[in-house]
Amino acid sequence: MKTLHYASKVIHKIKINSYEPVIDFNFDGKQVKEPKSDKIKIDGQEIRIKETADGLEISKALDINEHILGLGEKAFELDRRRTKLTMWNTDAYAYRQYTDPLYVSIPFFIDIAKDSKLGIFVNYTGKLIFDIGIEKYDEIKIKVPNSSVEFFIISGKNIKEIIRDFVKLTGMPFKIPEWALGHSISRYSYFPQEKVIEVLKEYKKYTEVGALYLDIDYMNKNKIFEWNKDYFPNPKKMINEIHKMGTKVVTIVDPAVIADQNDKTFISGIGKYCETKKHELYTADMWAGKSVFPDFLNEEARKWWTATIKKWINTYNIDGIWLDMNEPAAFTQTKTLDDDVLHRKNNKKVVKHGEFHNAYSYFEAMATYAAIKNGFILSRAGYAGIQRYAAIWSGDSVSSWEDMKIQIPLLLSLSVSGIPYVGCDIGGFVGRSDPELLARYYQMSAFFPIFRNHKNRDGNDQEIYDIEEEQRERIKKTIDTRYLFMDYIKELADNAHKYGDPIIRPLLYEFESDENAYNINDEYMVGEHILYAPILEKEKDSREVYLPNDKWLEFNSGVEFQGPCHVKSTSDMPIFIRKGTNIKLADKRTVRY
Repeated sequence: MKTLHYASKVIHKIKINSYEPVIDFNFDGKQVKEPKSDKIKIDGQEIRIKETADGLEISKALDINEHILGLGEKAFELDRRRTKLTMWNTDAYAYRQYTDPLYVSIPFFIDIAKDSKLGIFVNYTGKLIFDIGIEKYDEIKIKVPNSSVEFFIISGKNIKEIIRDFVKLTGMPFKIPEWALGHSISRYSYFPQEKVIEVLKEYKKYTEVGALYLDIDYMNKNKIFEWNKDYFPNPKKMINEIHKMGTKVVTIVDPAVIADQNDKTFISGIGKYCETKKHELYTADMWAGKSVFPDFLNEEARKWWTATIKKWINTYNIDGIWLDMNEPAAFTQTKTLDDDVLHRKNNKKVVKHGEFHNAYSYFEAMATYAAIKNGFILSRAGYAGIQRYAAIWSGDSVSSWEDMKIQIPLLLSLSVSGIPYVGCDIGGFVGRSDPELLARYYQMSAFFPIFRNHKNRDGNDQEIYDIEEEQRERIKKTIDTRYLFMDYIKELADNAHKYGDPIIRPLLYEFESDENAYNINDEYMVGEHILYAPILEKEKDSREVYLPNDKWLEFNSGVEFQGPCHVKSTSDMPIFIRKGTNIKLADKRTVRY
């Protein structure tokens, strides 16, 4: 085993056996002296590398007071201690707490030890296992099913520095358009087109609607880039009407293309799809039937996809693209493509899908972004660097009080894994939400960067005009509160684009020396100035809130507190303003404290 070691001031790159990564992130480090052993010491921490019968094992000690953060989208608490987590993008319909894996794999974690802070990123797009003190109580083990790999170690003074360096390495977040931060509505599905207009008009009687999403029922027999003419006889007219009402339009697009020689999209992409090991077209069942899958690793395939997307958005004046089923999902026993399906890098190097799987959505988003640079992309799946091209939502969650509580730590973990634009399906996608649950879901999501109501076709109606009056007024007030703070949210989005800083943050991000903060999974910071503690329990009109060490002003009551302390808030939306805040509100007021 040969270990090559490169380093900059804060980032060290280690290549085992001259690994050639699927995604070659830019790195300005220089090769340094090759280690004399398979151990690397950085900031007092020792990283060990060992060959195994199945590939490689990367390990380090785990102290009893150490905290592990990150690893992307996981339905676990913020601190990853005592977890065994898999990196393998999966169509996780109706996931619950501790379901693993989910849709997004970010093989990056932040290690907070007593005397050092490190970020560790394993740039491998196949399956990885992260064992955080399960197999061995005092050890972190990363199992790589390959004899070669590339990983990075990032030194930092604090969590903020490590995240910034990780994002600088993997790619700065795209500049999100302002409308995408607004209140969005969606359903699987709104149709026909006159009903789409009617839904929007009814919504507009009560509240703002920044964007309206169209799910797959706008398609002709679920075929991408083709309208159902029975439901949508004049989509251009419909979209023009929606735009006149001040709302943007986002259409869903799946990666699967129907394998039909009469289908124009299929014909135009011939030579650009994934292959079997016999170099035949690989097919699997998907929504439209027997389908093929674009080989997004191939540059020519990406150019074809970019041109196809560009034609789609330009023809119909579409504002955003919603990338779904891009883990990639398929109706197979494994729920995805076979491991030995072939991808071609620039028509030369052949990569098996098992080695490429987690990067499929990354390259799809890259190709989509090239067509819609000033628009917006929402993706269900992702890998490290997806923030360059797309926002992420947390997929097919369940409508329940228990599952609502999963969303805060899940989205905060995505945030500290380099993805600032995150959100969930407000109300929960799967199942039925009662009006109180829906209203509390709205409140919980009030400061999430992506703020979208979405529901499955067999779920209850969640539209604001169909909700009983008390909860409708609560939802309306929540949306109004979000728009009241919109200038601040936009400022945070700008900082995310410039520096890679998360918009919503766990308390530990701002107060990393506070041990209590590592156990708070039901509150979040909005930037550095706002602490938000939504009510997440049924039939409750108050909650206990933990306030870290600083001075705090409760926004609604005007009561001041000195942290660290636990306080009882009777506000319907417990918002706390941190000392040193100066925020301009939409109603021309300024919050100074």
